[in-house]
Amino acid sequence: MQCGDVSETIRFMSKVTLKWKGMTISGRFINEIGDYVIIKLDNGYNMSFRKSSVEILEVLEPPVERNNNNHKSSHKNESGGVVIIGTGGTIASYVDYKTGAVKPLKNFQEALFNTDELEALGNIEDEILFNIFSEDMDPEHWIEMARKAFEKIKSGRAVVFAHGTDTMSFSASAVSFMIENNHLPVIFTGSQRSSDRPSSDAYFNLKGAIKLAATTDVGDISVVMHSDISDDFLSIHRGVRVRKMHTSRRDAFKSINDNELGRIDHMLNVKLNDNYRRINREKDMILRDKFERKVSLIYYYPGIDKDVFLEQVEKSKGVIIAGTGLGHIKNDLVSELSQYKDDKIIGITSQCLYGSVNLNVYSTGRNMLSAGLVPLKDMLPEVAYVKLGFLLGNFQFQKARELLNVDLRGEISDRRTN
Repeated sequence: MQCGDVSETIRFMSKVTLKWKGMTISGRFINEIGDYVIIKLDNGYNMSFRKSSVEILEVLEPPVERNNNNHKSSHKNESGGVVIIGTGGTIASYVDYKTGAVKPLKNFQEALFNTDELEALGNIEDEILFNIFSEDMDPEHWIEMARKAFEKIKSGRAVVFAHGTDTMSFSASAVSFMIENNHLPVIFTGSQRSSDRPSSDAYFNLKGAIKLAATTDVGDISVVMHSDISDDFLSIHRGVRVRKMHTSRRDAFKSINDNELGRIDHMLNVKLNDNYRRINREKDMILRDKFERKVSLIYYYPGIDKDVFLEQVEKSKGVIIAGTGLGHIKNDLVSELSQYKDDKIIGITSQCLYGSVNLNVYSTGRNMLSAGLVPLKDMLPEVAYVKLGFLLGNFQFQKARELLNVDLRGEISDRRTN
């Protein structure tokens, strides 16, 4: 048959065989945009064809979606729908091929397909909070995101943040700390490639995040991104345990010192592991939306200039140092830092990422403990930075110091789990 308004007659992800320029091509129907129809090939890449140039030879409907409630849970998601909150990044953009410029989507309905899977989830809305590159995010944006999520949850809506990937782990951590005991899911997602590119991961990531937010009782503020370079699965990561580990691959995000919370397959079936935190509506939801800006994250390296290092410490109310190996810095810096033990909080993490800080093994570490530095076990450096800014913004100095190496949102553990 000729390719007319195909989305009215062919379901999303139906297996199709079509003829184009004398070639027979098989794949799964994704969507139609204007004069073009988009097909996902078996290798995971998308191709768009002008409708007038394509003849559809065969359509096979997809299998009936299986029950997604594969996890055992004592609580149900009682949301009145999902709101997608746009903050910018690749997932919120497309390439204008007339000019070559990257432009923002007008709204996220442009990035969603009108599919049975999503229609069954109930009311889905979207709004743009701001539209910036993720490298331009700062703590004021994190505060706005936390306030907006808190507001939406209070109104009965689960939340999906569409966010740039480069600093998504910072934002997910900040919102995790600022909202205590969220009563509905809050999910972050993004894409490595814009929605119009053949290999885009935007659609699958966004739909999976919506499904997770709409149908589960996941209490961890989470990140949903591709598990591998194909479109087989999405991984669900705890927001305070995830890091972008590759500049461009679709499976760039990995859980560090933690197991994934679960996975979502290409039919949007959700399978959760036993390590996720369940929503508890018997406890109050609390918003703490202050952040101390004068907190620094310093990457120690051999040859670091002492004066530059100490100047940064002097200007800060709190410091997180990413040390070598077990969390070390050179000894002549340690003696200098001892003067700050009563008026600054200085936390120690490791550049190694995997494993835990241990300052009891070598004399350098023991000197660091004597100087008042706080070992932060297996917490990621950027998460420790966000946590310290959150603590100093919302609690008195001594309380902030006590809580820094206490597990609040699953960000720290006594031993590594993978």
